[in-house]
Amino acid sequence: MNNNLLKKFLSYSYGGFLGAIIGFITTMITTRILSPEEFGKASMFTLVSSICMITIIFGTDQAFVRFFYEENEKKRGALLFNCLKIAAVISVPFFIIFILYREPVSILLFGEYSFVVIVLLLVGVLLQVLNRFALLVVRMQQKGKLYSTFEVLNRIFILVGVISFYALYGSSYTVLVFATVISYGILIIFQFIGQKNFWSLKNLKIEGTKHSKKEIIKYSYPLLMTMLLTWLFEGMDKIALRQWSDFQEIGLYSAAFKIIALLTILKGVFSTFWVPVAYETYEKNPQNKSFFSRVSIIVSFLMLALAILVIMSKDLIILLLGNEYVEAGLMLSFLVFIPVMYTISETTVLGINFSKKVKWHVGIALVVCLCNIAGNYLLVPEYGGVGASISTGISYILFFTLRTFISLKYFKVNYELKKIYSSVLIVALYAGYVLFELRLLNQIIAGMISLFIITLIYRNFLIGEYKAYKRKKI
Repeated sequence: MNNNLLKKFLSYSYGGFLGAIIGFITTMITTRILSPEEFGKASMFTLVSSICMITIIFGTDQAFVRFFYEENEKKRGALLFNCLKIAAVISVPFFIIFILYREPVSILLFGEYSFVVIVLLLVGVLLQVLNRFALLVVRMQQKGKLYSTFEVLNRIFILVGVISFYALYGSSYTVLVFATVISYGILIIFQFIGQKNFWSLKNLKIEGTKHSKKEIIKYSYPLLMTMLLTWLFEGMDKIALRQWSDFQEIGLYSAAFKIIALLTILKGVFSTFWVPVAYETYEKNPQNKSFFSRVSIIVSFLMLALAILVIMSKDLIILLLGNEYVEAGLMLSFLVFIPVMYTISETTVLGINFSKKVKWHVGIALVVCLCNIAGNYLLVPEYGGVGASISTGISYILFFTLRTFISLKYFKVNYELKKIYSSVLIVALYAGYVLFELRLLNQIIAGMISLFIITLIYRNFLIGEYKAYKRKKI
């Protein structure tokens, strides 16, 4: 990466890393005050609010990203409101249905009826929709520092909210629900003020945008199907645990997810930074394939190495959550493949996005979703959260594979796939090993050996990068 790209990445990443630290502190506090069962209920709130947001947005967020640089700069605010109008129309009947069936929905999700939580769910969904677009406005302008500031503020608001609402409601999952919703509400006020030109109602009156609402919908609806299937793929583990286990197991599994937060945050930071950079680079010079190859190799090595380090340190991190959550450590080993394979795939999926063949995403999501459903069906009844983590980890490897090979049909780049798959195999073997080897010293030794092997696999590239760096200094 050149210096400008590195600066952009760092401007996005510091907020992600600070947010991850604050988020982990919040998780430590939350797991100390909430039992795994209550933590599981809060996780169901997060899961359902996500699917509601995805449905209402209808894929228009991706249309906003794709058309942003093609739109006249003065009309980008109008493009934003065109996307929001579509979301607003979809939200009305959606919310009406939710209110009418509030009692059975509440009992299904939380094991009890609470009208207040249902209202908070709907308000939270609306705020998440606005937050999604508000962050995209900042992201597509490549204002990394502002984006990072919003990330940090969000985490701080949730931390303060958890502490404050615990004093009011005690050890109830509603503590996390209230804290999350209030955080989004306050954050959106800051976002509107910080980007008031985009959110000015004057943009409603602007006509003649290059991309009409009809074109937005045409581009978006296949992506909606993709996102819904992706949500089912990503949420199937918790759904399976709700079906074949209990809130306690969901809570343990969700706690393991929180441990992956550092990698997940990194995934989000990289995607936020990478998407506008990749589109802008492609628009300027579509033949600059060496740039995309180099970024992919760097990202794959760093993510796979980081995965090994996280697995090696899992037992130490788990201790910070409290004795009730010790079993979550066993679920962590294969969960590292979620952020790792997704992040790497963001560098190899470009052919699908550049060629606007977005319907491929539907097929990919469908295949991976079916794979994950089958895996959870076979593993969760017997092995609970550990089985869910194995199924999800394998599914993400398949997810990377399908995205990459279909992308190569439209945009051929040398991603050094032999290096990636060899290293993925090493990480998978190590993840499986620590499920059975309980002695910490042996786990660490195996981890160091795995890290050494991966470094050997990438050694020629790493040596070349080091030599290039030395030449620049000279």
